[in-house]
Amino acid sequence: MVRLLKRGLAGFALVVASASPAHSQTNEQLWFEYMLNYPFANSWNVELAGTYSTAFTSPRWRAFDVQVTPEYALSQNVDLMGALLVSNTFQNQSLETLEIRPMVGARFHFTPNRRILTRLLVRFEQRNFQNQETGEWSESNRSRLRAEFLIPFNKPTMFSGDHLWYGLLDGEAFWVMNQDVEERFANRLRIRTGIGYRISYSFRVEFVYTLQKSRNTLEDSFSTTDHIFRVRVKHFLRKVKPTTASGVGN
Repeated sequence: MVRLLKRGLAGFALVVASASPAHSQTNEQLWFEYMLNYPFANSWNVELAGTYSTAFTSPRWRAFDVQVTPEYALSQNVDLMGALLVSNTFQNQSLETLEIRPMVGARFHFTPNRRILTRLLVRFEQRNFQNQETGEWSESNRSRLRAEFLIPFNKPTMFSGDHLWYGLLDGEAFWVMNQDVEERFANRLRIRTGIGYRISYSFRVEFVYTLQKSRNTLEDSFSTTDHIFRVRVKHFLRKVKPTTASGVGN
């Protein structure tokens, strides 16, 4: 199974790299993320994540996101989750949008007790947008599928204590399941790679690079390539009842 996932992710990356036409627009983005996790009752974890994101190039949009994600460990192989995201985005000088996004999903752990963790995250989102200039709402449903890998560098496992360096690699596909909403590029493919440092159980810092390719509809070719640089701080409470959850994020 692990070998198949690795081959699939490699093939996925090749498709992403070759999917963009020569006239594709290229943008750079910067994200700052703070992710607060609170485990309780043995199998539960609640993540509260705040994100500020912006573009380096025109159009210089910026967004403020807050997302709460309760997560329940059904077993060592399956986590169930829901989420609610509220996002305020300044698309340009004349367009500001409010998004309210409930989500349900599950994460499947293929190697929960191995050195390299391999996982599959499946999410279904209902996206509700309001154009704050006109007051009009639009709605769209979207599915997301993400294959994930976590690799410890200087410890035998991801749960071997403090001062742990680790790497992450994942690929994610987004599909709009009905009408497209009035936003830029709801259909996406993402490849992320990064490095993290677990200072202690309570704090971890990650630096992540994301290659994102976007298009307006499923029929269009990829028309935008984004290079996203993400700085993430993960904060875990209740050290006396440690959790193996690593957070969900966006």
